[in-house]
Amino acid sequence: MSEQILTEHISSYVNFSEEELSEIARFFDMQSYRKKEKLLHAEKRCDTIFFVAKGCLQLYFIDDLGNPKTTQFAMETWWLTDFLAFQNQRPSNFYVETLEKSTVLSISFSKYQELLEKFPKMEKYYRAILETAYGAALMRIKYIHSLSKEEMFFSFRNSFPEFVQRVPQYVLASFLGLTPEYLSEIKKK
Repeated sequence: MSEQILTEHISSYVNFSEEELSEIARFFDMQSYRKKEKLLHAEKRCDTIFFVAKGCLQLYFIDDLGNPKTTQFAMETWWLTDFLAFQNQRPSNFYVETLEKSTVLSISFSKYQELLEKFPKMEKYYRAILETAYGAALMRIKYIHSLSKEEMFFSFRNSFPEFVQRVPQYVLASFLGLTPEYLSEIKKK
């Protein structure tokens, strides 16, 4: 079932035969995780990309005061990792952790390279995914610089209502640069 979610997502961007999709799925490993499990640790080499088949993940770092700062989320059919560390095969600056019970398909760097070599059309798929993610990151930076904290919350809530429902308030507050108390006040309005 999880492989089917992945192959359907790939097919929505690039055309492959059923046989090719079946072979592509074999490059991925499926794991189930409990809530609050770490999939990637800061200061460890980032060797894996994660595709969320079911559940929700967060990417975060720990600031100088020891506070976690969430930078990204991923829900069903989203990808998540420290892409720069993955590309350069270096230690990550981030953690990836489950926010709820999750089923994840992962691919290691070496298998990723093999996959792209064997199925060059997968480059088109990943390019489309990463272009979308980069565009979303640019919009987030724009919102940080142009919207009030309150406007940022309402914009995020309107664009991604499922995150507001599923993500713990303290994690959402971290992502938006708010305190949990201030986020609670905003939500009451």
